[in-house]
Amino acid sequence: MKVLWWKAAILSLLVIMLVCLLFLKIVVSTKDDWVVIEEKYFPLKVGHDPLGIKSGEKLDPSQRVSTCAMKFDDGHTYSVDCDEYLDFNIGEKVRIDSIEKNQVKLRRK
Repeated sequence: MKVLWWKAAILSLLVIMLVCLLFLKIVVSTKDDWVVIEEKYFPLKVGHDPLGIKSGEKLDPSQRVSTCAMKFDDGHTYSVDCDEYLDFNIGEKVRIDSIEKNQVKLRRK
């Protein structure tokens, strides 16, 4: 009888832990991780200000850190590695993996 009680206690503890983990996964996971690229900024010539591909607007000097940048649907603009993210398209849904010194690392679905 004592063994059955211990098994029931362990099972109930595991179920409580599972419910807590599921609750944390649902509550803590943010939908802001996935963003849509709204604009890509690249310089036309070396030494010139980056221009938006779609809009043709110049990048705001306060947001400029490097030569290439991307603007996302959450309103943020981050600099990116020009060569690594050249094939990402406007309107594409991406995930922001990390942001270091205003430079972002992206991942596709």
